[in-house]
Amino acid sequence: MNCTRCRNILCWCVLAATAASGAERWRFIVTCDSRQAVTGVNEPVLAELASEVVRHRADFLLYPGDLVHGVRATPNQFEQQLWNWVQVMRPIYEAGIGVYVCRGNHEAMDVAGAEPGTEPDPIDNHALRWLRVFGNAAHPDLMLPDNGPAGEEHMTYAVVHKNAMIVSLDQYAGIRHQIAHRVNQDWLDERLERNAQPHVFVFGHEPAFRTYHSDCLDAFPSRRDALWESIKRAGGRTYFCGHDHYYDHAVVDDGDGMPENDIHQLIVATAGAPFYTWAPPYLGDNSYFLPEQLCHAPRYGYVLVEVDDLEVTLTWMERRSNDLSLPPLYGPGETWGYRVEPGPVVLWPNGNERLAASQAHTVRWKTTGGADIRQVVIEYSADEGTNWTPVDRVTNSGCYEWRAPAVDSDACLLRIRDADRLHAYDVSDRPFSLFHCRMQLRADLNGDCRVDFDDLAILLGEWLMCGNPDDPACDPLP
Repeated sequence: MNCTRCRNILCWCVLAATAASGAERWRFIVTCDSRQAVTGVNEPVLAELASEVVRHRADFLLYPGDLVHGVRATPNQFEQQLWNWVQVMRPIYEAGIGVYVCRGNHEAMDVAGAEPGTEPDPIDNHALRWLRVFGNAAHPDLMLPDNGPAGEEHMTYAVVHKNAMIVSLDQYAGIRHQIAHRVNQDWLDERLERNAQPHVFVFGHEPAFRTYHSDCLDAFPSRRDALWESIKRAGGRTYFCGHDHYYDHAVVDDGDGMPENDIHQLIVATAGAPFYTWAPPYLGDNSYFLPEQLCHAPRYGYVLVEVDDLEVTLTWMERRSNDLSLPPLYGPGETWGYRVEPGPVVLWPNGNERLAASQAHTVRWKTTGGADIRQVVIEYSADEGTNWTPVDRVTNSGCYEWRAPAVDSDACLLRIRDADRLHAYDVSDRPFSLFHCRMQLRADLNGDCRVDFDDLAILLGEWLMCGNPDDPACDPLP
C-alpha cells in the first residue's frame, strides 16, 4: 500500500484548525463485497467487520452491495445466502445500529450469470427474494425504506439522518431486474432538489469511473456524468461503491478550476471477497473528468466517516494482515477530510448553452444545505473567468431576469455569491455562449434568434385573442 500521506496530513491540519460549532458529532462505517462460494458469505471477515461497527458505536453501516455470492443459485439458495449474511451481521442489528444496503451484481446473478437465451422466472427470482428479506414487514429490523421510485422500493431510497441525507442507488432496474449499469436519475434529481441537509452521502455498487472491471457505470458515460453532476450540485463530496475488490480512493477533477467541489470516488470492496490486482491509469471513458488515485490498498477493512457539524473526516481502517490466522487488528491507513460550505449552486446557464446577446434570460440557482442566504451577488465573465463583471445584487429567490450583455463569446461563465459571505459561491460548470442575432426574424417571438416550437407556443397561447374590446372583430365566435 502506498497512500498519499502528505495530502492526508494537510487535510487533517486544515480540519483541526477549524473551530467546531458545538453541533452533535456522529459517525458511520462503509464496507461491502463479502461474497464467498461455500455459504455465499466470507463469514470470518464479515464477523470481524461487524464487531468493528459495534465497537465504534456507529450510527449506521452503509453496505454498497455484493452481500453474497449468488452465482448459479436457485431462488431458494439465494435467499438462504442472504439470511446467512443477516445472521453474521446480527450483532449490528441487535445493537440498534442502522444497516443500509443496496444490491450488487451478485444479487442479480440470475440475470448476469444466466445461460444465453434464458431469463429469470418472472414470479420467483433474486429481485423478489431480496424483497422477502429486506422489504418484508415481517422483518421490520431488516426492512429498508420504500420511498424510492416505483419498482425500486427497498432498493433505491433516501434517508435523512441528523444533518445528512443518505441515498442508496440501485443499478439493476429494481424489480425489472436487469444489468442496467445506470441509476434512476429523474428520481435522484428530484430528491436532491428537495434536500435541505448540508451533507449528502450517495452509495451504489458499481464504480462511476472504471478501475478493474468494465461492467460499471462507465458503460454509459453521459448517464454517469449526469449522476456525478447531480451529486456536485447537491453539495456532495463522496460516492461510495464496491465491485472491484480492494480499497481505492480517487479524487475526480471536474475541470471547473474549483478543487474544493471535486467529488471523491471511494471503492470499499473489502469485506471478504477475493482481491484483484490493479493499478492506474483509470482507462475508462472519463469524459471531461480526470480521476487521480490518492490511496490504494488490497486489504480487508472499512471506511470510518465522522461528521462534526460541517466537517467530515474519513479514515480508511485496514486489517494489519490479510492472514486470518493472525489477530484481527484494524488501524488507520489513510485519513483525509473536507468541510462543506452551504451556499448557492448555479443551475442555468451551467454550460454549453447558446444565449442571444442583448436579450432577457432567466438565470436559475438553488441553495444547498439549508444555508440562510438573504441576498446573492450575480456576476458574469466573457473570458472564462479571467475577468468578472457585476450584474446585480438581488434577493435569494432562485431566479433572476438577466439581460445578457451585447457581446459575442464562447467563453462565458456565470457566478453567484452569497452577498454576506463572498467566499461562498458557485460558477457555471462549463462555458456557455453569447452571440448576436445577425438576422431579424419577425416570427422570433421570444427573442432567442430562432423560430421554433417555443414561438409557436406563444402564438397558440394568444390565438384569436383581441386587445381592443371596441373592435367588432373581438366578439366571441358563435
